[in-house]
Amino acid sequence: MRQSGFPQSSFSPEGSSAGEGIQAVFDRDRLAAALSAVTAAQADTEVGWIQLDFTGGGDVLMSAVSHNLSIRYVFQADYTGKGIIKVSGKQLSDYVKQLPPERITLTAELPQRLMLKCGRSSARLQLVQDQTQTEVVVPTVGSAVLVKGEALERWVNCFRDFVSVDDTRFYANGALIWADTSKGLSLHAVASDALRLAKAELLDGLMAEHIENSAVLVPKKALDELRRVCALEPAKDFRLRWHQESLFFSVETENYTMVSKCIAGKYPPYTSAIPQKINTEIDVNLKSLSESVRRVLLFADKNRIIKLNFDGPVLDVQSFTPGLKEGEEIVELGKTVEEPMEVNYNGTLLTGILNCVEGSAVRFGWENVNRPVKITGEAQKGLEVFFLLVPTRF
Repeated sequence: MRQSGFPQSSFSPEGSSAGEGIQAVFDRDRLAAALSAVTAAQADTEVGWIQLDFTGGGDVLMSAVSHNLSIRYVFQADYTGKGIIKVSGKQLSDYVKQLPPERITLTAELPQRLMLKCGRSSARLQLVQDQTQTEVVVPTVGSAVLVKGEALERWVNCFRDFVSVDDTRFYANGALIWADTSKGLSLHAVASDALRLAKAELLDGLMAEHIENSAVLVPKKALDELRRVCALEPAKDFRLRWHQESLFFSVETENYTMVSKCIAGKYPPYTSAIPQKINTEIDVNLKSLSESVRRVLLFADKNRIIKLNFDGPVLDVQSFTPGLKEGEEIVELGKTVEEPMEVNYNGTLLTGILNCVEGSAVRFGWENVNRPVKITGEAQKGLEVFFLLVPTRF
């Protein structure tokens, strides 16, 4: 049994014999959607190719692979002939996007060229002369959970932008994902870019198929693609499957499959950064604070630092570039602060957190001002989220 979701090689006489041909008629929007799905797997869009498999008896199987991501998309189309062709994914996708919403006729003259016609537009593309056959296979090991697309999208949006992509610790360039059944089924994720951290727990819209004590480090590219497909079909059930030893994370629906290679290594010990006891809590209007931070950032230097001064019934937000410019905003607090306090943060990183917070108010919680601040929004149905932000110096 194959236990890999990455390219398998085999000679494909159906896709390379001279004189053979394939003719197909596509709905333009359906073809564009398929191309949008699979081209995300191309490591280099300029030279990468996609595969179209016309051997499914009415279904077209489109796929693309890179060294760490494989995607397969199945859709119906009318066609005659039989074979497998490979073509530049970027060239085909860019052209199809520009076509009017009409039927597209595809003619493949194997093994040389591909011809497309839509209304008064036509094009010719050279087929890629490659004798390997791409196959996307999901291993049948590990944890498996069914999740509604709408719930999955909300969960991923809470942490995907916090995944580090250039940390010198290769094992930190991913989101740590696992499932827990100690208090009912829940799906957890932690992501950090060293200066801030997001922890998201999904409680609703889940159904367990098989749960193991297994956690994986999923790269950001796979999370971005997961978020994209969930946003397109929020009512659909998505099967997530992962396995720590096999180092894979997969997403499946009836016509879509993504398999991502996970990052090897042990995730940094994030729990030590979480405040164990909150000694000070302050609530601030989310809209007022977000707007004030964005305005004062116009006056910040290259380090993007802002000062938050809590004093009595107001919050004073400041930033400046020494000798050149400075900005100040006053935000009224709903409750008077008993003891004045001053903290400094990277304003750009704070803005990124505020953009993910839900509700009308944001809560800041400190163990002490020299430790990371815990930031939360108003309670969300079936979702528990908090963020950490490390203080900085002016």
